[in-house]
Amino acid sequence: MTSSPSQEPTIADVLNELRDFKADVDKRFEQVDQRFEQVDQRFEQVERRFEKLDYKFDTYENASDKLVRLATTIIVAAASVAVLPSALQAIGPLLTQIAANNQ
Repeated sequence: MTSSPSQEPTIADVLNELRDFKADVDKRFEQVDQRFEQVDQRFEQVERRFEKLDYKFDTYENASDKLVRLATTIIVAAASVAVLPSALQAIGPLLTQIAANNQ
């Protein structure tokens, strides 16, 4: 077994290694920057979607309140139509009797 003498790296070798390392680091930072941009875009999409959902919720909530008011108005009107004629028929003779007694 013969061993070959190891060569010491030259300054040019070290400089080339450092340049390659710097290029790799720069490439990794670009990849990280691209990922951050993708994440930022995704957050913007999610934020827009939440704003749309919030608007829809407010719209449905307002519509629901108006629908409840409309239903209450209809119920009161229906009850008035059903109750008033009977009440007037019952009160009519009483009013006639009061008017007759006052004369």
